[in-house]
Amino acid sequence: MIRILVALALGAITSGVAHAQTVDIYAAGSLRAVVAGLAKEAGTPFNIAVTPTFGGSGALRERIEKGEKPDLFLSADLGSPQKLAALGRTVVPVAVFARNRMCIVSRRAAGVTASNVVDRLLANDTRVRTSTPIADPSGDYAWAIFDRIDAMKPGSGAMLKAKAQAVMNLVATPQSPTQSAAAALFASGQIDLSITYCSATAALEHDLPELVSVEVPPQLDPHPLYGMAVLSSKPEALRLALYLLSDKGQAIVAAAGLVPVVDLPLAAAPAQ
Repeated sequence: MIRILVALALGAITSGVAHAQTVDIYAAGSLRAVVAGLAKEAGTPFNIAVTPTFGGSGALRERIEKGEKPDLFLSADLGSPQKLAALGRTVVPVAVFARNRMCIVSRRAAGVTASNVVDRLLANDTRVRTSTPIADPSGDYAWAIFDRIDAMKPGSGAMLKAKAQAVMNLVATPQSPTQSAAAALFASGQIDLSITYCSATAALEHDLPELVSVEVPPQLDPHPLYGMAVLSSKPEALRLALYLLSDKGQAIVAAAGLVPVVDLPLAAAPAQ
C-alpha cells in the first residue's frame, strides 16, 4: 500500500496548486490529537486544510455507507474500514496505522491493580462503564475482554455485559467546561470502573486527579488495531495518508498516546 501511495502522491506533487485544498477526515474520537497533529505537521506544509468529523467508528462507517463522502476514514478498528473496502468504497487497500491498549480506570482509593482487576470487575457492587458496542469499537473491545474473562470464569461474561448495559445511558454534568463526560460520571459517583483506551487515561486523570488507571492484563487485552481507509483519489488525501504511515506520522501517533505500528528511529521519537 505504501508503494501505491508514494506513486500517487509523488505524481500529484508536480501539479501543486496555489490555494489550500480541503481534505475531509472522519475519525474515531480517540484520534483527536492524531488528527490535530496531522493537520499541523502535514496539512500546513502541504497547503492542505483538514476538516475533521469525530465520532464512534461504527457510527461514522454507517454514515459513509449511507452516502456521506469523506476523503479519509481513520477508524479505531479494522472491521469498519474493511467493510467499506468490501463495498468498493476505498481507492487503496486498508492499512493499519496505529495500535492501542485497553485500561481500567478507577478512583485511587479503590485500590484496583492488575492482579485484582478481574475480581473487582466481578464484585456485585461494582458499576462498570464501557462504550456502546458496534457504534464504538471501544465497546467491542470491552465486550471482548468480558468474553475472555468468561473463558476463565464461565458465566461471568454475561454478568459483566449486563452491568455495563445498566449504566451505558447515564449522563452527568461536567464540573468545568473542559471536563469530559467520562470524568463527570466518576465525579458524580455514578460509576466505579471504566474500561477505555489507555491513550485516553491521561486526559481522564487530568480532569479528575483522584482517578488512576491500570493496563488490562495482556491475556485479556484484545490489543486494538486502528485502520485507515482512503476513500478519495484526491491527491491531498493521499499525501496525508502517506504522511501518517511515515516516521513523522508515526511520531504523531506516539505523541497522542497510541502505539506506532513501526519502530521509530530515536530522532523521530516525540519529546516527552
